Amino acid sequence: MTRAVSLVASLLIVLTVLGGPSPAAEPCQEREIRVDVQAARLGEDPSAFDLIDAIAASMRDDLGLKLPAWRKAYVCRDEPAFLEGLLRNFGAKVWDQSVTTSAGLATPIGIFLRGDYLARLSLPGRLGVIGHELAHLNQQELAGPRAQELPLWIVEGHAEWVAFSVIDRLGYGAHGAQRAEVVFAVSLQAIPHTLLPDLARLESRERWQQSTLSLGHAATYGQAYLAVDRLTERYGSTKVVEFLRGFATVADFRERWNSVFPISYQQFIDDFRAHVRGLGPGDDLRHTQG
Repeated sequence: MTRAVSLVASLLIVLTVLGGPSPAAEPCQEREIRVDVQAARLGEDPSAFDLIDAIAASMRDDLGLKLPAWRKAYVCRDEPAFLEGLLRNFGAKVWDQSVTTSAGLATPIGIFLRGDYLARLSLPGRLGVIGHELAHLNQQELAGPRAQELPLWIVEGHAEWVAFSVIDRLGYGAHGAQRAEVVFAVSLQAIPHTLLPDLARLESRERWQQSTLSLGHAATYGQAYLAVDRLTERYGSTKVVEFLRGFATVADFRERWNSVFPISYQQFIDDFRAHVRGLGPGDDLRHTQG
């Protein structure tokens, strides 16, 4: 759902062209994310805030995933407004600690969304983008500030899994069909499966971005989703949540992994790599056990 690029590069371009934050850029619309919102049927032309409410309710009621309190949603008109909103809220910190996406960004204070990007998407596409970012807020709730220390494939794969699940729960696309599309994309990559990065390479943000830029989103977001989906199918979604929730109390993520899952971290990486190499476009991971 997200298309990661360096925030530093983006800000350099914008500030070079504009000479600083643009006085012409409209401020982002903002609203507190309502964690106690009641589920309601979406209308024909829902706003981004309507979608946020629907997704938050589905995450809470259908998936048991709580969002942290006192977070806001910022819906920005375009890229300059999006970047200005980040600068206004984070200042110099944003240069060292954050990345931006063409669609949205989850931060410690809430989510930033590009309205112009969302407007070009179908309703399921908008649900996917927003669901992905709200899932990152749930990860903050579960793992606390140390969520950023988790392997990125788990962070992004779980966010994709939540987004697909919400789209399914709200009736805008079966999870199985979305899974099949990802399998199709990964299995028909223009590069051989032997060149796909394994999950160990997708732990750090730097290597994640390198792989995304050189190999495409199926190699990173696609693989990460399939890995988390495989974990969920084998051991249950509650185990993934248990892993995230307990990470704040341990020194290393592998320690937490070994206390939650009955397979070692390295064994899972090796198993998943062999699994991906054997995928075909017709495979459905719900029924694949090899």
